[in-house]
Amino acid sequence: MLCLIPMAWISFSFLDLAGGITGGLIEDLELALADLGTFIPGIGGFLSVIGGAFIGLILIFIFPIHWCLFYRPDDVLLIIAVIVPWILCCSITSALFAHSPRGGIHTSLAIGIGYMIPALLIYLIIPAFLESILPGGGAIGSGILDGLAIGLTDLPYALAVFTAILEGSLVGAVFGGFIGSLKYKPKGGTTKIKTKKVKTTSKVDDEPTLEPSVATDFCTNCGAKITPGVDFCTNCGQKRSNLK
Repeated sequence: MLCLIPMAWISFSFLDLAGGITGGLIEDLELALADLGTFIPGIGGFLSVIGGAFIGLILIFIFPIHWCLFYRPDDVLLIIAVIVPWILCCSITSALFAHSPRGGIHTSLAIGIGYMIPALLIYLIIPAFLESILPGGGAIGSGILDGLAIGLTDLPYALAVFTAILEGSLVGAVFGGFIGSLKYKPKGGTTKIKTKKVKTTSKVDDEPTLEPSVATDFCTNCGAKITPGVDFCTNCGQKRSNLK
């Protein structure tokens, strides 16, 4: 948002914004500020830059783009001087913070809304302050602001400020959206299939397996008792392996 301040100074100093809006009535105002800064050693140059940026902001906040197109259609430099601060501010801010076309547009509109709120609050604060110190001062303050705005733009103050900031931020949003599209990296397009790994464990049976014993307590042939460890029936002589 603060990026608009140096951009307004660039337009004021290098594109002769004041001279273009006044139709050449006021020229070389930036040089006058620079000369004024020489009388204040140390901070004179800084004050001249701040003064130029402040005047540039006031001019682009009061004069809408459509005013330049209606009343000065042949003055291309004036149209450029009014539009360039918005284009540069929105483009640079979108390059820093936006990551998509929508983000660039939203960033540019947020800049416009951020400046529109205090600019319109001035229309309420100044009359309220004058009313507090002078009976009827509120009407005088509103009349002064509206009179200046109507004399310059044929629009009352609130409408002039609203249209100027809205039109500027919309033009900047076009370039902010373009910058955001350059940084846009679409997500998706490929679907990753997650495979679940199943651990297989082999169970080792360490217990000794007992082979089924063919021994029996009695001979199946004659029914005589067989002594364990003897391969033949001691009664009938039947071989142990033939016993069931």
